[in-house]
Amino acid sequence: MDRPLSGVKVVELAMWVAGPSTAVVLADWGADVIKLEDPKTGDPTRGFVTRSVADSNVNIRPAFELDNRNKRSVAVDLRSGGGQAFAHKLIERADVFITSLRLEAIARMNLDYATLSARNPRLIYASLNGYGHRGPDKDRPAYDYAAAWARSGLMATIAQPGQPPPAQRPAMIDHPVGASLAGAISAALFARERTGRGREVRISLFAMGLWMNATDLTGAMLTGNAPVAEDRSERINPMWSSYKCRDGKWVYFVMIQSDRFWPDFCAALNPAWRDDQRFTSAGSRAKNCAALTAEIDAALAQRGFAEWAPIFDRHHLIWAPVQTDAEVLNDPQAEAIGAFAPVDHPTLKNMRLVNSPVEFGDDQPPTHRLAPELGQHTEEVALEIGYTWEEITRLKESGALG
Repeated sequence: MDRPLSGVKVVELAMWVAGPSTAVVLADWGADVIKLEDPKTGDPTRGFVTRSVADSNVNIRPAFELDNRNKRSVAVDLRSGGGQAFAHKLIERADVFITSLRLEAIARMNLDYATLSARNPRLIYASLNGYGHRGPDKDRPAYDYAAAWARSGLMATIAQPGQPPPAQRPAMIDHPVGASLAGAISAALFARERTGRGREVRISLFAMGLWMNATDLTGAMLTGNAPVAEDRSERINPMWSSYKCRDGKWVYFVMIQSDRFWPDFCAALNPAWRDDQRFTSAGSRAKNCAALTAEIDAALAQRGFAEWAPIFDRHHLIWAPVQTDAEVLNDPQAEAIGAFAPVDHPTLKNMRLVNSPVEFGDDQPPTHRLAPELGQHTEEVALEIGYTWEEITRLKESGALG
């Protein structure tokens, strides 16, 4: 199948999630992605064990498989002269270079933008880091938990008053960063078609956290009133909140246009509310949020989720079930949009991974290839860029190649 980026050659020098997820989106779109890894350690995600995969001896790492499918792996020591020369020769033939290493590390390896663009003026150089490429923290190490979730204001604002700030889940912001950078790379490739020249494209975890929090931050800048954490009983719109059904299942209502949805909301939950003077307008409902929240809590507690769901739909409410991961995996709508794609695996039957979210018309994504073993394609790629077997052998003996 001819995918939109078929024929585009990408070299990735990145670890953990944000950088590799950028490259995996490009790979899903058809690009040929070559992942450079340290011969001794590889990407640390290869050995990452989570609570759901507690056995360090298992032969599959879900996080690594997700963000490294459809790639080829080359084991190369970029601290050595031979390894750097190999990388330069490879990148001279590439369309895109992606890195998430800190700027100082990239400079030591002679893989900075100035060096590579001089060798390959058509190169799209995509760099991401924790806090941006300027300023006092440009070399500060980071994960999205810190740079994007905690420092951006998201963590504090989402917290319940008086409670500890809520933790994010793994890679919750890394993946939006990867998708955004993949889009920026595509735009740069499009611009290259007109100008003939490549360019540098940058993103940071911190900037993405700020962008995700942009509505609140913009409100604070324009009004001088920064949003703060709020309790369910203090919200300006009690029809935009979560409630628990009789069987313990939570639902989330999102009736942002309060007055528009109020008649249908009352018809679905309690028609008597329409005549209650405390709740006749958006303003009065905001003023009496605690009282209405208690009323809605009591109403939802009268029936189980399976009884409520068709009632909500019949009255055209905007809502969703608060699902667990296990429930999401059996969601028929997720299945309908092809959210989970098969992966060829020699021993694990019915292996599936989450697809990247962009679709191109009616094209169906192909079955994904398994993430590569460390250095699985080293010789293959070396031969493609013009090394002889004798040269490859010498590089392996010196430790430059793994």
